[in-house]
Amino acid sequence: MINKTIEHHSASKIVATSYVRGSNVVPLYHRVYVILLQKLTDGSYALGSALPSEGELAVGFSVSRVTIRKAMERLEHEGRIIRQRGRGTFPLAQQPTTQEHENRFMRSQISLAQKTNITLLDYTVTKCPPPWHSKFGIEPDQNVLRITRIRFDGRSPISKTVCYLPQEFTAYLPRENISSLPISANLTEAGITLSHFKEHITAVLADSETAQQLEVDVGSALLMMTRWIEDESGRTVELLQALYRPDRYEYRVEYQGKDQKDGAEWKAMITDSHS
Repeated sequence: MINKTIEHHSASKIVATSYVRGSNVVPLYHRVYVILLQKLTDGSYALGSALPSEGELAVGFSVSRVTIRKAMERLEHEGRIIRQRGRGTFPLAQQPTTQEHENRFMRSQISLAQKTNITLLDYTVTKCPPPWHSKFGIEPDQNVLRITRIRFDGRSPISKTVCYLPQEFTAYLPRENISSLPISANLTEAGITLSHFKEHITAVLADSETAQQLEVDVGSALLMMTRWIEDESGRTVELLQALYRPDRYEYRVEYQGKDQKDGAEWKAMITDSHS
């Protein structure tokens, strides 16, 4: 049942949360690794400059040096850093990777979110819908977290999204932390590596409830996108169904040849956003 209390959230309302000392579902070293990887990726640790020492990082993260060392070993194994005895640890220049393609995917989502606001219709722990329990690898009577939102800008509603997550992810996404950011962005901040994206796009007709929410006529054609996101272990961590007004939303994909390093470019956009 949809909650009667409706909350409005803007792109600027992002609640800061310490995910390093948060839920114990994700190993502590992995959460440290994700934050260090983000700093290496966004240029916070510049090429040619040494990273803070293990001791300094341990103090900064309020964790043990063993935890820092384990995170650094993974970064070194992935070719992100080089550790030189007596000199320190330095970032390494990176070639485009699948992870970076996924970062472009995430940046496009975040760019879209920053131009819009959301209305939170529903935040409920409920039984997993029959079509989806197999995707999560759970029994039909087990619960999932369901988040339903309407996304809009100053012109009109744009989309209605229903997101399903494993029930324990309430630890990463308490109700008060829901903003206009994509749910997948919150999962990444929580230290979950999003490894595999699958999408299916089709067309459906608006029912009476959705028509009212998106301010279209009953029976209007809508774009429906279903997205599954898996983590490194192959576990489904998010299942999203989104309904878009086709007059307000475009989905673009550009492909390059096999010999091009940059791969495919993904972009979603509001049709009058001038992006």
